[in-house]
Amino acid sequence: MKQLTICIFFLWSALFISCKKGNNTDKPSTKQYTISGTVKDAAGNPVQNARIRVENPNGNNIHYTATSNEVGKYSIAVSAIGGYKIYAWKETTFENQTYQIRLGMEKDTDYDAFSVPPSGVTKNFVWKLTGRIPDRVASKENGTGYFGGTIKFINYNSFVEQMPAGTEVAITLTPLANTKFIDGTPANGKILVRKFAIINGVGQAYYLNDIPAAKYRITASASLNGVVRYADIGSGNPNELTISAEHYFKAEAGAGSYESGLASPNEYPFYLAVWWD
Repeated sequence: MKQLTICIFFLWSALFISCKKGNNTDKPSTKQYTISGTVKDAAGNPVQNARIRVENPNGNNIHYTATSNEVGKYSIAVSAIGGYKIYAWKETTFENQTYQIRLGMEKDTDYDAFSVPPSGVTKNFVWKLTGRIPDRVASKENGTGYFGGTIKFINYNSFVEQMPAGTEVAITLTPLANTKFIDGTPANGKILVRKFAIINGVGQAYYLNDIPAAKYRITASASLNGVVRYADIGSGNPNELTISAEHYFKAEAGAGSYESGLASPNEYPFYLAVWWD
């Protein structure tokens, strides 16, 4: 009986050790082939409910998705293959419109394709209001390739001659009282002044790129041969001019793109007129 008891004990012990060893070997690590990181705004605050997408364009439409939690963290388990690229968007509401805003990354190299080691990799996102989007082609005419928006001005109106070549135009963008940038940070007092010079020839359109999205009051002035005049502005119409105009960047149509999420400047241009006499 004693021998039987000893045999049962050793048999049970061997089975226990075997099961324990099997669990350690067969259960995959929660960190294996995992992409994780944080999503924050420009002030370093966590961004919740950002949409993360990992894709492999050469892998037969292989992609994975996740959403950042209340502290701005996300984690995505992927397969061991390489060639991944990662993107993030934040859905937000501004001026009663819904936007799908493309989020930025900490370093330009983070936009490149990458492989995921067994130990995992970290990719952090930042909600950027301005700057180049490294993986997009910049086009000043279409406003692409920038996190900020683009405004289009046209040297034309229905009342006076176009401004001559050499005229320097100054555009002042003043955030409206109590307005905020599209990421929710205060815009009060953050006035922008951008300038451009009138040139000869056709194509009298001028673009101000990479402007942080907010609601602005636009005023303009023109300087030629030491003479400075205020410019009138036509908001989308060369036949109706005022001394100033209000503007905000409308949402790009659709569920989101790899661009900024702001509409093209060509949809709503501003016309300029100067009375020199």
